[in-house]
Amino acid sequence: MLLIQKKLGMRRHILVFIDHDIMIRHFLHNNTFSELEKHYEVQYVFPLYDKRVKSDVDSLGLKSIVKIPVNRARLGKLRQLAKIQGMYIDRKKKRKYHRSQTWRMMFGFRRYLRMWIKSLPGVFLLYRKTVINNEGIYPEMEQAINDFSPDMILHPTVLEGLFIYDLAFLSQKKQIPFVALMNSWDNPSTKAQVVKSPDYLVVWGEQTKQHAIDFLGMKPEQVKIMGAAQFEVYRQQPTKTREEICQLLGINTRKKLIVYAGSSKSINEMEHLNYLENAIEDSELKDCHIVFRPHPWRAPAEGEPDFYDISWKHVSMDPTMREFYNSPKQKDDLKMNLTDYMDTHNILSAADVLVSNVSTILLEAALHGKPVLCMVSNKDLRGNAFLRQVNDSLYFQELLQKLEIPRCKDHKDLPELCRKLLDLGELPSFRKEQLEKVRFFVDQGVEPYPVKLCKFVQEILSN
Repeated sequence: MLLIQKKLGMRRHILVFIDHDIMIRHFLHNNTFSELEKHYEVQYVFPLYDKRVKSDVDSLGLKSIVKIPVNRARLGKLRQLAKIQGMYIDRKKKRKYHRSQTWRMMFGFRRYLRMWIKSLPGVFLLYRKTVINNEGIYPEMEQAINDFSPDMILHPTVLEGLFIYDLAFLSQKKQIPFVALMNSWDNPSTKAQVVKSPDYLVVWGEQTKQHAIDFLGMKPEQVKIMGAAQFEVYRQQPTKTREEICQLLGINTRKKLIVYAGSSKSINEMEHLNYLENAIEDSELKDCHIVFRPHPWRAPAEGEPDFYDISWKHVSMDPTMREFYNSPKQKDDLKMNLTDYMDTHNILSAADVLVSNVSTILLEAALHGKPVLCMVSNKDLRGNAFLRQVNDSLYFQELLQKLEIPRCKDHKDLPELCRKLLDLGELPSFRKEQLEKVRFFVDQGVEPYPVKLCKFVQEILSN
């Protein structure tokens, strides 16, 4: 098909909508659309002057760019409709799911009650029809589609955002295939706020395929497993050896490296690090060193001491994350902290064990064949409602169960659990078994993501 088009001098058109800096990081910085650009005319659409995109898109080196304004007031009404539709679906399926509980926590009882009433079967369909009719179409989006006349629309997304509501309706109206590329493993079960599902959804693995079917009502043939675009870098050789990392940390290469990865959930991470520090000092963890890798969007817990105010003997900051640790103090609203996945690849390749709470890095460490420990104590759960919601979520509980990840329920158990995982990681069969189990969540397959995506697009257009 492509050969015939080239002989005729024709190139079919692909329109890609990007609505967040995270999508720029996960799909543009790693050249996800490079194969498509070889065979198709590709144009990228970004929001104009919106806080979700703080990057300079003109410096990305893209051949064709369009920017369209966003009507936030209109968008707010559609987002509200999507949330209430999720409650309606949960009610219809007689399913109590934590996303409704999350919204009650976020919005307060009165607003949640109004949403609950609108999700009643007799009320919802009228409410949905009223909102859709009142809000009409997104004229600037329709104009961008008309101007480029795409044969397909692609949208990397968390299944919530600036564009996904209207893309589903406009693509159907104009009979253009619409493919959404899932950004993260919690999107279908937790983040999804769609009024109408896309024609196709590209997901990470079998877990998210099933979630797309269960929570979005998609058919199995509409859901394509393709792995995670941002994890393609993990196929490459690390750019730093374990010896080089130990040298940067100033420690003996014979030390076992326990990487403690922070999160954005406002947990007192210094308290956890102190337990590990004391365990090594008291010889409960022998010949070990802790590498602290703070989350780039960390939110320090109230009263948490500064890492640099503590005299550590056995804990070091990951050198690539020092700037990110300090950035919350700077409160730079114009900047979104985006780490380099190769830095993560280097440190996880060197690690012997990964300790974290509810961060995606647990999954990333498993993709490196490493043992992982969930550091979510009962004390942490009691003091952090948001942490409880994530910990109890379906996608996260499936991770703990399928990969048999222990949860540290009490801080005093931390040394013993780390010892057990260090021993487990020494077993010859462990890495192979871990890599096999993690495919349920992220199935990268053999071919690179850009190649698989190009073949999938060609398959849809050929049909």
